[in-house]
Amino acid sequence: MMGNPAYSTTASGLRGELRLEEPLCEYTSWRAGGPAQRLYLPADLDDLLVFLRSLSPGEPLLWLGLGSNLLVRDGGVKGTVICTKNRLKSMRLLEEGRIYAEAGIPCAHVARFCAEQSLMGAEFLAGIPGTLGGALAMNAGAFGGETWPLVEEVLTVDHCGQVHRRKAGEYEVAYRSVHGPEDEWFLAAQLRLSPGDATAGRERIRALLEQRSASQPVNQASCGSVFRNPPGDHAARLIEACGLKGFRIGAACVSEKHANFIVNLGGASALDIESLIERVREQVKNQRGICLEPEVCIVGEPAEGHLKSVRVKNAAEFGRVAVIMGGAAAEREVSLKSGRAVLTALLGRGVDAVGLDVAQDMIGPLLKEKFDRVFNIIHGRGGEDGVLQGALEALRIPYTGSGVLASALAMDKLRTKLCWLGAGLPTPGWMLLEEPEDLERCSARLGFPVIVKPANEGSSIGMSRAENPSELEQAWKNAKQYHCQVFAEVWITGKEYTAAILDGQPLPLIRLETPHAFYDFDAKYRAETTRYHCPCGLSAEREASIQALARQACQRVGVSGWGRVDLLIDGEDRPWLIEVNTVPGMTDHSLVPMAAKAAGIEFDELAWRILETSLERV
Repeated sequence: MMGNPAYSTTASGLRGELRLEEPLCEYTSWRAGGPAQRLYLPADLDDLLVFLRSLSPGEPLLWLGLGSNLLVRDGGVKGTVICTKNRLKSMRLLEEGRIYAEAGIPCAHVARFCAEQSLMGAEFLAGIPGTLGGALAMNAGAFGGETWPLVEEVLTVDHCGQVHRRKAGEYEVAYRSVHGPEDEWFLAAQLRLSPGDATAGRERIRALLEQRSASQPVNQASCGSVFRNPPGDHAARLIEACGLKGFRIGAACVSEKHANFIVNLGGASALDIESLIERVREQVKNQRGICLEPEVCIVGEPAEGHLKSVRVKNAAEFGRVAVIMGGAAAEREVSLKSGRAVLTALLGRGVDAVGLDVAQDMIGPLLKEKFDRVFNIIHGRGGEDGVLQGALEALRIPYTGSGVLASALAMDKLRTKLCWLGAGLPTPGWMLLEEPEDLERCSARLGFPVIVKPANEGSSIGMSRAENPSELEQAWKNAKQYHCQVFAEVWITGKEYTAAILDGQPLPLIRLETPHAFYDFDAKYRAETTRYHCPCGLSAEREASIQALARQACQRVGVSGWGRVDLLIDGEDRPWLIEVNTVPGMTDHSLVPMAAKAAGIEFDELAWRILETSLERV
């Protein structure tokens, strides 16, 4: 190895397995997290001691059992991770109702072994989804029982591989808390139990497991309980009372079965989970005045490039804010309506905000007085295509929403589709319509029906469906009025959905239902016949997969701050990405506020959170 190795390459006697950059999602019960710089799987206790003695002094160590009660951030763990699962697995009966059990044994196995030996008192361990080592480290408990009342003595090891035998009295033990000699890790324990009946023990374990299965999401990926119970209350009761059951960030979800469990619906990142933990704490604090303390241990580094979420407590931190609205594009009236709603919300929260209705000259009004940042709510050309963003970059004024390149790409539907295709993401086939001769070629290549679109307009402006050559020609002429490239796209028959993204996190999906041919301008902003379904009707797992696709779609284009992805799911349950909006509407008919409200975020808080993202550009 190059540089300063974490272990001696000449160490002899090692029989375990060393893995480099090993993904830890395979070793944690949440099925999320980044890689370990080094992961060692010891053959047994003796091999582990040899390995520890080969390490360089000061090498960071993380001990891992079943990986419950642990969240590894997406950037992974620097240093060495030692996994004892199914490694330190010796267990035997001692005299006078005592047993010896090593740290890598699952707690449920300890419970069953004791019952088979006609020893009582360890049945509750069957409900702890971790190893004995983890239970010793945090005084794990379940069904009214706790680990340390059973402990007589323990074996520990220090960083140098020196083994220590310590009495239980050398440790300060409390609810989910164990303090003892520093820089020592549990290898094994001697437990003392009471004599009893094996049949009764097995029956007690069976009953507890049935109770656990009935009350906890045992068939979904979780870490166990996320929060400690506050004195005199239960974390699950508080979370449920705040209406958070089923609340999701990405593919992380507060369990519908037990509110103190956060489950991975499939594909959740560690950031999804950690963000949800913080969101739950925030809501319980705001609504109930109680600060929940996580029981889960969070380790590792954020993913590379992840911007830590800003949380502004005082409106004065924003300084003077210009809410720029209007513009000169076809969506001017919608932008004015969005801008007025945003301005009212920010003023209501105490922000020093000023509304600027701009048309052709978007920069002049900004130069007349000093502004510390801009809330950009101009839809369409000029405000959503990188032009305003470039000017603000030159003026060094922070702003909301995506940067110059992402804004320009997302505004151009064709180039967005090319980005998605290059990443292997699903989007309908299309053909550019530049000359009258292209119409005949389009009829032969794409067939009918198709939808014709101007590439650089939003809010479905200039779009129309064509079912025959005559309608295709008329749709082309209609789209050409907007002085940009025009293309025809394969018509996807299916259900329409939209996925809002706020600070990198998907909000609940909305399914759109309209009697119009598609979700056009009138259906968006005028019609009273449009129906919005949130919850969207998909299963939790399917919704999470669509949210993950939407987030990928945004990442490939470089969307930041906030945005909205529109997509279709056809009759064969295949998703198709249609477009991404980097300055979505904020009117009473708009979809992002609707999705945010379904996630428990009212309009004024949504406007505040969008404005918060501008601080990342400071």
